[in-house]
Amino acid sequence: MRLAICALLCAGALGLCVAVPEKTVRWCTVSDQEDTKCSSFRDNVKKVFQADAPLVTCVKRTSYLECIRAIVANEADAVMIDGGLVFEAGLAPYNLKPIVEEFYGPKDDPQTYYYAVALVKKGTGFHLNQLQGKKSCHTGLGWSSGWNIPVSMLLPSGSLETATARFFSSSCVPCADGKSFPSLCQLCVGKGTDKCACSSHEPYFGYSGAFKCLEDGAGDVAFVRHVTVFENLEQKADRDQYELLCPDNTRKPVDEYENCHLARVPSHAVVARSVDGKEDLIWELLNQAQEHFGKDKSSGFQLFGSPLGKDLLFTDAAHGFLRVPRKMDAKLYLGYEYYSLTQHLKGEPKQGSERLGSKCVNAPLEGYYVVAVVKKSDADVTWHTLRGKKSCHTAVGTSAGWNIPMGLIHHQTGSCKFDEFFSRSCAPGSDPDSHLCALCGGSSNPAHMCAPNSHEKYYGSSGALRCLVEKGDVAFVRHSAVLRNTDGKNTEAWAKNLKQKDFELLCPDGTRKPVTEAHSCHLATVPNHAVVSRKDKADFVRRILFNQQELFGRNGFEYLMFQLFESSTKDLLFSDDTECLANLQNKTTYEKFLGPEYLVAMANLKPCLTSELLEACTFHRK
Repeated sequence: MRLAICALLCAGALGLCVAVPEKTVRWCTVSDQEDTKCSSFRDNVKKVFQADAPLVTCVKRTSYLECIRAIVANEADAVMIDGGLVFEAGLAPYNLKPIVEEFYGPKDDPQTYYYAVALVKKGTGFHLNQLQGKKSCHTGLGWSSGWNIPVSMLLPSGSLETATARFFSSSCVPCADGKSFPSLCQLCVGKGTDKCACSSHEPYFGYSGAFKCLEDGAGDVAFVRHVTVFENLEQKADRDQYELLCPDNTRKPVDEYENCHLARVPSHAVVARSVDGKEDLIWELLNQAQEHFGKDKSSGFQLFGSPLGKDLLFTDAAHGFLRVPRKMDAKLYLGYEYYSLTQHLKGEPKQGSERLGSKCVNAPLEGYYVVAVVKKSDADVTWHTLRGKKSCHTAVGTSAGWNIPMGLIHHQTGSCKFDEFFSRSCAPGSDPDSHLCALCGGSSNPAHMCAPNSHEKYYGSSGALRCLVEKGDVAFVRHSAVLRNTDGKNTEAWAKNLKQKDFELLCPDGTRKPVTEAHSCHLATVPNHAVVSRKDKADFVRRILFNQQELFGRNGFEYLMFQLFESSTKDLLFSDDTECLANLQNKTTYEKFLGPEYLVAMANLKPCLTSELLEACTFHRK
């Protein structure tokens, strides 16, 4: 009866009878050994997981590139690949994205990277700058440590296969085109069509394969990752027979890889479709799998190891999985430096508008609005009735909290006696004994009262808003201050119950508007905060900051370890509402960056400004 029903369904909708169950992940494999391990993975998942947990099935292809194509064609869902292949997978027409990464080391201090190294036998006598004419062993064409990193260091740009074939006397580069570049496959030992194959059918494929190529004496140097020699040689005496080639043309023992490596590259990652990619299901599968079959688990099946061979499905050196942030694409995952290097190797055209993998970085510098915020319940407060009120400022000398509002008040009154305009204030950086510090709350240390830093609890935009909530009548802040501290966005005691609707903006014409209408009710538009540096250091500082942003920015691939734009105390180093550090384009002088409107506002305030730093800087010009 069931066969008859199925026959009828198939007559009307053929796909229904062969459809993949909704909670099944189709894992792509590239060799017989991987397929066998995948089948064991599938069977153990069925035994151990609960009834409603994800299942896994296996889809076999001949190479990782074929797996990438199978995922795009919806014939498979996931595969774990090296960073160099993550680059390939992220390009059009594939457009896959990394969703899970391996980590190395202990779970409480996970490393999401490894070191690419050049490994040689001890006593062979040559250095990194003497590799021309030697025999080379590589993990695979397009792999990070086995190809992209070493060839980018050793060879000029152009056709890399041609250049590598000329540079080394002979090589084993699995996945290379042996017909077009026979010397790239000359050292490989696979039989028949498996010679130079893009899988473990070639014995010298992958990290352990490249090491075996060196160990067997086929090659003079193996380009692998730093853990490869430790995975393959348990005894220190055996490992001592090998050394690392350092970029400074010295040699070091294999355990000194942190001071002797070619590059640090991101770990292997699982890639999936960007749309309908089963991202949550794949993570659920792998997260449960590492709990049952991970390192140091007693189960007979091991995710990170197999008696069938090395690095099957996942690398043997991995200690577990971490989920990649949802918005991270291949560019952000790999980081600007490595992505640019690989892009250069592949000859891919750069998209100038997407440097660092983010449109944010090259977005126009629009600045922010300076606003005057009041409590909605204080209906009598307007811009024209501020005299005698209690005021809250981010800090003396800041755009939103001081320069703009005080410049406007000076323009109206002609007086610099701001401590007489307001009855009491908190303006961090003022004289602690003045009315301008009377509202400040300081901290447990009395010396911190009214300090222009986070020791003063009313410092910064969030601090000024807190001052308004607890003591003041008006707060001069940037327009985002209310939005990011209300409606549950800030869980601190003072803010957790605040509602956006409980605040309003004062407009210069004497009216009031909701805080969401800052575009039509603000005191001024001013430039965003900026990093300043000496001219001779500017390029270096810019390069370092962009690199750190790739690691620890909003979508950085080590965001879970450290957040550049978040802190337990508000606005440390950078503003908490920073999306990214952006290019200044051609606005690299203070006049161009600030713009004429802001410079005029500062000129109006100049009679009221005193600066010990400015006095010192101009001392010899008097």
